[in-house]
Amino acid sequence: MKKIIIMILTLLTLYSCEDPVPTDYVPQNYLEAALLVGQPIDDIILMRTQPINAVFDYESSLIRDAEVIITGDDKEFKLQIDATGIRGYYSNDDYRIKGNTRYNIEVIMSDGSRITGTTLTPDKVEWVRDLPENIQYPKDTIRKISNDTLIWEGIPTPIEEGVIKSNGYWGVSVKCLDSLEYGLYLDSVPNSEKNRRLYNAFSNPDNQWRYKELAQWGIIPNKKTPVVWNFFKWYGLHEIAIYNMDNNYIKWFFQRVVQSEFDPNLSTVKGDGIGVFGSLNGIRDTFFLVKNQP
Repeated sequence: MKKIIIMILTLLTLYSCEDPVPTDYVPQNYLEAALLVGQPIDDIILMRTQPINAVFDYESSLIRDAEVIITGDDKEFKLQIDATGIRGYYSNDDYRIKGNTRYNIEVIMSDGSRITGTTLTPDKVEWVRDLPENIQYPKDTIRKISNDTLIWEGIPTPIEEGVIKSNGYWGVSVKCLDSLEYGLYLDSVPNSEKNRRLYNAFSNPDNQWRYKELAQWGIIPNKKTPVVWNFFKWYGLHEIAIYNMDNNYIKWFFQRVVQSEFDPNLSTVKGDGIGVFGSLNGIRDTFFLVKNQP
């Protein structure tokens, strides 16, 4: 019996020596960069991943000492970083990103490791018809049928074979521009009247991220859509945007917005890091969501 116990302890010792408990975490460099046609280079985020068993610290995750260079349109842009790091890397130049143009990014870390990526900016998007100035939230909150349809035109980015089987996807965002006032924008109500929230799935204050976030994002494989009422959290002034996205950004968008989880296997950058370097081309317009009751 004593021999058996000694054998078992020996085997356990050998096993523990060969397969230690995986407590060591190896961080990765993470790049999150998107170029918006018509806008300057901005908000290029470079971070170092953190273990899931620790409290995430955004400030300590930022990498501030890398050299970040974007080339394209026969130009080179050496990006600077905000002193606080909140805005990430950006360009102070007056240059605006162009459509149908290839841009490359190279990130050189302080230890000499590199991350590279490339993107071809998408075609422009245009409204087929103007948005209505005012949209009336339906009085019947059970049957929320909308007669207002958003229609746009453009050539969507061809989807890579085997990645997403579709003729193209469009990004849609709706943002409340003023969640505190209402009467300031209308002559028929007193200026002192404050805004109020819609009663829908986002009205639960326990879900703080959805409850407080002013913008809603979605993705659609069509060039038109009726007004989706659960996109709204408040009445009042709103901005809507439609985006044509390159394949790099589409991959990231599905993970970030639809799945809420990043898959390193779908990273669109190369080298010593993971992440995305993509581009968008979009249009924006505003409308006013009128209350369905006094």
